Amino acid sequence: MAWNSRQTKSIGSGYESKAAPLGPGAPVAVNTGLAGRAYRDSWDIERAYREGMQKVVWVSRCIDAISGNQARLPMILRKDNNPNGQIVDRKHPLLDIFNSKANMGENAFVFRYRVSSQLLMSSRGVFIEKVYGRDGGVIALNLLPPQHTSPIPDPRRFVSGYQVDLPSGQKQIIKPEDVVWIRRPHPLDPYLSLTPMESAGIAIEIENLARIYNRNFLLNDGRPGGLLGLRGEIDDDDKDELRSRFRGNLNRAGSVSVISSDDGADFIDTASNPRDAAYIQMRQLTKEEILASFGVPESVIGNASGRTFSNANEEMRVFWMETMLPHLEPLARAFDELDPKYYIDFDTSDVPILIMAKQERERYLMDEFNNGLISANEYRDGSGRKKLESEIADQLLSSPQLVPIANTEKPFSVEEQTPIAEAGAVPGGPDQMPPGAEGQIPGAEGQMPEAAPAEGAPAAGAEQAAPQSTIEPLPEGQLSDSYEGMQYKSLNPEYDEWDTKAEQSVDRWTEILDASLERIFQRQQRVVLEKAFGAKARKAMKDNSLSVDTIFDTEAWNRQLRDDITPVINGIIADASENVSLEAKMDSTPDPVESAEYVESQMARMENVNETTKEEISAALLVAMALGSDEEEQRNSLLRAALAAIFANLLGKRRRVIAEHESSTAFNAGTYLAGRQIGAPAKRWVSRRDERVRDAHRVLNGQKVALMETFNVGGFPIRFPGDPLAPPSLTINCRCRLRFTND
Repeated sequence: MAWNSRQTKSIGSGYESKAAPLGPGAPVAVNTGLAGRAYRDSWDIERAYREGMQKVVWVSRCIDAISGNQARLPMILRKDNNPNGQIVDRKHPLLDIFNSKANMGENAFVFRYRVSSQLLMSSRGVFIEKVYGRDGGVIALNLLPPQHTSPIPDPRRFVSGYQVDLPSGQKQIIKPEDVVWIRRPHPLDPYLSLTPMESAGIAIEIENLARIYNRNFLLNDGRPGGLLGLRGEIDDDDKDELRSRFRGNLNRAGSVSVISSDDGADFIDTASNPRDAAYIQMRQLTKEEILASFGVPESVIGNASGRTFSNANEEMRVFWMETMLPHLEPLARAFDELDPKYYIDFDTSDVPILIMAKQERERYLMDEFNNGLISANEYRDGSGRKKLESEIADQLLSSPQLVPIANTEKPFSVEEQTPIAEAGAVPGGPDQMPPGAEGQIPGAEGQMPEAAPAEGAPAAGAEQAAPQSTIEPLPEGQLSDSYEGMQYKSLNPEYDEWDTKAEQSVDRWTEILDASLERIFQRQQRVVLEKAFGAKARKAMKDNSLSVDTIFDTEAWNRQLRDDITPVINGIIADASENVSLEAKMDSTPDPVESAEYVESQMARMENVNETTKEEISAALLVAMALGSDEEEQRNSLLRAALAAIFANLLGKRRRVIAEHESSTAFNAGTYLAGRQIGAPAKRWVSRRDERVRDAHRVLNGQKVALMETFNVGGFPIRFPGDPLAPPSLTINCRCRLRFTND
């Protein structure tokens, strides 16, 4: 630091003194007269409390939100004085001070709440006195009054002590090593702490004046200010009577006063009109300025009206990422001096919004791993897990076969690399080739591959007729073993612009439904975590009486699911109907009653996801409560891990499967209902024509039946792909489509 260096060069007359080595970089404004005297400031914390927190509700709620959230977080110690070090499990005196009892008169919550409150209001910062035990360790922490405590600048040591003005008028000097001084960095003066109260000072003053104006208006019986002038002469008694009648008086509110003047009377309105005062707009602006100064969105302090769930969720994320975490950092770093061995930190692992952000990061890393862009150890390191001492964990794996393609820790030998497949080679090796076609390349489209020569057969080059087998549609309900593992071949040579557009529409609606489900499931996760680890749930968990209904309200989530997803399903059906209308060149809007009945059946089926989630949470609760009541922390840890796994699966694979299936089913249902409306003669099954199509649906590609007839899949009648009346084994993950035909 500049003030600790004797090499600081002066830009003045070359002044340099061993007694006071002050230069341009010194923090006391290069004023040697300040050294040894208490450092004062112009912004008094008592004024900040009186004019701000005591009178303005927005200031009070902002300070309460920040201080309350900070005081509720457990404080932890990390080994090796490392921010990423392992958390200390054993009992430590500092943990008792931070989390149990700070001093003789205050518990830890009250003490830490006051610390944050003072940090947000005091421009001098927060002064905490250390109380030592006989062994020299800190046994308590006391808050010094910031309005009566001042640092004493020193040109050599920065601070030579702290002066405390006692109520008796005496002054006491405390050694600098006995005080923890916490302050938010000031850009110009290191002896001051930057507070949001200063930047919001004018807005706070305007808010107070606006409220006083409104108060006086009501006290004046709701009448604006003005002057009443009577023409002519009146005596003093009449003047006093008029003054008493028109003076603001709540006891006379609503009364009627009558005056009489022979020469007439004049009233002069001295009040501003509403447009000049702009009272409502002014208060709205001051509120927004105060909230912005503290970094507390309005939804955090209890008013989420006019906001969607996504907006409120994002405001909560911004509050924790941009306000709470920067607020926690100076507190933790200031307390670091209490123990040079451990790193003092706040445990934010139970904050729901931060858990969701961490899971989003882990899902991103998992996608990178699945795509072969990072190794397993890189994924584990990025998600906070311990690396594995395994060579394959450092290799990049090609998806989906998980074949090693490189190593992130050492050069990859030529022998380990995956050979480049020759033209026409079947991916995946012999194990994935069609039966009887090992070692051969697939035949031409519409024909089976050539069979490999059996042992003892004529050598290669001998004339041999290649068997030809043209694929024909099989009888309904029958599947051929020759389709097992075969490379897909379309039975429908016509794949025109309509099919492409339909696929794009289904994919687009899949993304929309996927995003809607993600918002619902993220909301579920946040609410469930808050309820599962609240005070009431912890007490019930301890008594083995915690019920799944306490933390997961199925009826409420079913209503939420219907409110959010029903418009999406209706939109998919309308989009499918519009596609049919464009192709048929006539209106194909489905019958509203039939459409509503189908949407109701689909939503009833989608509600099963909440039932499944409830069953999984119930199982997690049973497992957690199976542990002994004396193992409360282990119970909570087990339940937290189980809930994290449940929602990680729900927000990951399950959500995508549901989105793909339900969007495709709704699109086919809309096409089916629209086809019935226009009286199409026949319908045709159209497959996606890729490797994900199941064998039972491959043989249906291009198959045509009458409109009111059904497709036969494994002996089951299906009206359209994804038909909810069919067994789930034949519809789940189905991405096939329905199309009408006139021939």
